Amino acid sequence: MNPKFKLLRLRGTSSGFTLLEIVIVVTVLAIVVGITLPRLPDVGGARIYRNARKVGNALMLARSRAVSLRRYYRLDLDLEESRISLSYFGPEGTFIEDEEVRPVVLSENYMTDVVTGRSGKTLEGEGTIHISPRGQIEPSLVHLGDDRGRVLTVMPTPFGGRVVVSEGYLDLGEGQ
Repeated sequence: MNPKFKLLRLRGTSSGFTLLEIVIVVTVLAIVVGITLPRLPDVGGARIYRNARKVGNALMLARSRAVSLRRYYRLDLDLEESRISLSYFGPEGTFIEDEEVRPVVLSENYMTDVVTGRSGKTLEGEGTIHISPRGQIEPSLVHLGDDRGRVLTVMPTPFGGRVVVSEGYLDLGEGQ
């Protein structure tokens, strides 16, 4: 038997996939998943938790900047725009937006209110949370809600530099 004929015969009867076929199938699947995944509904409520994490990170950043720069800082929470920005107490005696820190924009309108010991409950407009140069955050809460009725409370600890996210609507004094 001719060796060339034997080699051709073995190739013709193989029943596996080539590497090229596998790569093409995996690529097509990746494209399909990449297109459909962002369009799926928010099944586990991930958006509200992601927004709570963003509020907590903004609070921690404001505290960190206040301590490191030895300035009074303020977290400005625009409830209508779902926008969070940082301001510091400037030499003119007013708060100036910190241009070095990009504002945080939450996905959709999840901030329902801001509660502080100084200003009480803010339901519309802009709520503020003050941070001292020593890192003390005024007693405050940020409430987030979604269209499914879920409510989260973001609560900074005044002295510890931690942020706690709790399920449900808490008032000042609860859980601290």
